[in-house]
Amino acid sequence: MGDRESASDGVIAMLSVTLDRSSAEPLVRQLYLRIRELILAGRLHAGARLPSTRKLARDLEVSRTVVLDAFGHLTAEGFLEAAIGAGHFVASLPLDQPSAAAAADPIAGKDDTGSIWQAHGEPFDPAWQGVDIFPSQLWGRMLGRGWRRHHSDGLERHWAGLPALRTAISDHLHALRGLKFGSDEVMITAGNADALALIARVLTSERGPASAWVENPGLGSARQTLQQEGVTIVPVPVDDEGLIVAQAEQIAREAAMALVTPARQFPLGMTLSLPRRLSLLSWSRRSGALVVDDDYDGEVRFAGRPIQSLASLDPQARVLTLGSFSKVTFSGLRLGYAAGPRDLIDRLVEVRRASYVMVPTPTQAALAEFMITGGFAQHLRKLRTQLTRRRRRLYQFLAIEAANLIEILPQQAGMHLTVRLTDRVTARATDVAIAERARRAGLVLLPLSQQYIDERGEQGFLLGYAGWSEHRLDEAAARFVGLLREIAAS
Repeated sequence: MGDRESASDGVIAMLSVTLDRSSAEPLVRQLYLRIRELILAGRLHAGARLPSTRKLARDLEVSRTVVLDAFGHLTAEGFLEAAIGAGHFVASLPLDQPSAAAAADPIAGKDDTGSIWQAHGEPFDPAWQGVDIFPSQLWGRMLGRGWRRHHSDGLERHWAGLPALRTAISDHLHALRGLKFGSDEVMITAGNADALALIARVLTSERGPASAWVENPGLGSARQTLQQEGVTIVPVPVDDEGLIVAQAEQIAREAAMALVTPARQFPLGMTLSLPRRLSLLSWSRRSGALVVDDDYDGEVRFAGRPIQSLASLDPQARVLTLGSFSKVTFSGLRLGYAAGPRDLIDRLVEVRRASYVMVPTPTQAALAEFMITGGFAQHLRKLRTQLTRRRRRLYQFLAIEAANLIEILPQQAGMHLTVRLTDRVTARATDVAIAERARRAGLVLLPLSQQYIDERGEQGFLLGYAGWSEHRLDEAAARFVGLLREIAAS
């Protein structure tokens, strides 16, 4: 398809885009969704050139900033590609010609619990990030600049990751988390699931059948990844101090690995206490077992500096720190890291090389530039500020309006609130049943009970707040409380 034909297709398809100024939905969000729907429905084909930002702003009678921000979000998520001096083009996507109806209400798939969640980010979906906070235009520039600066490295097979990004992450971990790992002790991954799969393959290849302590309740996706790689799951209960290490040793002292979320336990939110941290590390030293510190959203902290990692407490213990950039940027980035002892990183790289599956280097180059130039640190500061306001707004509303319906669990970090339902509500309905009713009302509630391995899970919800303005959170919280009141009164 030639440029002229691509441009024509894009302009014609864009004629159907209209914006509703009477809607509470921001114009940027509306434009983002309309273009996204056209792409998913196949009405904007791969390679189609969109109208210029100036022309589209003029046609829609909006400021050019609205168009630039919408294009920026779409570029950041991989729907569009920006070419300097040529404009924006629809990216090549592996779509199976979904219908227009499906595109208007797309399904992302299943979450950790096996439930189906809508992908367009209805409150209070914990998986929906603050994409309105992410500097999409800056990221677009980083894509081009990063590749220009690191393309020679990017053309090589760096199984451990692009050297510039490994160095940038090493510096970041030292400054933020007190970790003194060199760049050769950092490996780039495609996120935590990718890292856990590699770890499981290393353990099973070295030890044969292996078992792993996991927190109960805990990350369902992590459990699933380990199980798929042949690791036996050993659920360990948690209390107000986090993982109960003494009980874990009684259950399975010879486990090959412990997977923990010490900075902020998922989903209950407590920090692993110092005595428990030291006990866990002592067990690791005695047994030679691996401790995996999953820092899934520890960088989003509201008070003080992020909690120091387990690895910084005891250099002799075998600790591997995992982190993901998707949570604090956008889900389509799919970049993370594993940092730990050099010999362990080398083994992970060997497994990566044997699988012959690499993490794409262009996005690594962009992230390296984003971090080196200070853009990432600046984004984190803005993210914390914005999320602090959103969290406070939601917390204050619920604390007043739902005081006898829920209990809000304490938290010092993260992107969601965890609430327990009171007996007044659970006497009438389960959290799973309430979540289904809420879905029909346009709310996404992740049941707390489904984060447990057994059926004795507590009743409650994980309420994400990262992806919505304070006004939208007010409106959604009012609907949520209204639903709980209706159920309690039934």
